[in-house]
Amino acid sequence: MVSLPTILVAVDGSDQSRHTITYLSRILSPNEVALELFHVRAEVPEAFFDEGETAATAAYETEIQTWKRSRGTQINRFMDDAQKSFMDAGFPSGSVSVSVQSRKIGIARDISSKSHRGYAAVVIGRNGFGTLPEFMLGSIASKLAEAIAHIPLVIVGGQPETRKVIVAYDQSWRVRKGMDKVSVLFSRSLEDILFCHIVRPLSEHHPTGQSFFTSHNEAHWLDENSRKIVPAMVTAKKHLSLAGFEPQAFRTAILKEKTSRANGVYMEADTLGAGTIIVGRRGTSVVEDFAMGRVTRKILYLAFNKAIWIV
Repeated sequence: MVSLPTILVAVDGSDQSRHTITYLSRILSPNEVALELFHVRAEVPEAFFDEGETAATAAYETEIQTWKRSRGTQINRFMDDAQKSFMDAGFPSGSVSVSVQSRKIGIARDISSKSHRGYAAVVIGRNGFGTLPEFMLGSIASKLAEAIAHIPLVIVGGQPETRKVIVAYDQSWRVRKGMDKVSVLFSRSLEDILFCHIVRPLSEHHPTGQSFFTSHNEAHWLDENSRKIVPAMVTAKKHLSLAGFEPQAFRTAILKEKTSRANGVYMEADTLGAGTIIVGRRGTSVVEDFAMGRVTRKILYLAFNKAIWIV
């Protein structure tokens, strides 16, 4: 029996974790993926870690034990509800497992360490129980965005729509290889899959208002680079058709007048009403000193109410 690709879903029992479960239950293909719901259990409240290893806990032992029991009950109930959500969505019995471990080094590092055990992807909510505004990226998700580069990472914000997907497409091999990895996980009943490529104009906004390129050269640049991406988009759509996606779901958008690629992709996703954005971890301009490209980083912060698949 061939084992299914398994997605590691890091949860903490928060509302965002619940929204993440709902999102996954609707966008994934029930018979082609397994999930492991993973929780890192803290033995003491986070405030104790603020004071370092010397923080005294003895005086609060009774309250700590009560707190642990309450958190344990909450996370058990959350896991039961999450498994039921997947079963109700058509996932086979046994395809969704649960694992809870005590905190070893730190929550983000523990998740990152576990991610190296053969998983197909890691999923986490954008934020947890914190009081940050919803547009801000939580500390755990932020750390994982930098740490997990060996497999796709999915960061889910808000309550994303699950029928429409936008792919931030470029000439890099990363987004093409990443699409091959994640497309097998998606439900084949997606309504819209938009391949979006942005060719920035040579004449970016200049403080003096001066243009350094002729209109002829500007037009040539935009047309030439728009033409270059078309064969790759055609090939990508063929691959997805062979994987079982409906050909009529595919669309392409080559945008030529956007000075910001990240904002262009985000606005296109909003116009389409897409809840999912797939983007390469890094684009064609590879700077090895940084784990994530600037376009991906900007999209991650702009699209706070969507699910970002970093591939």
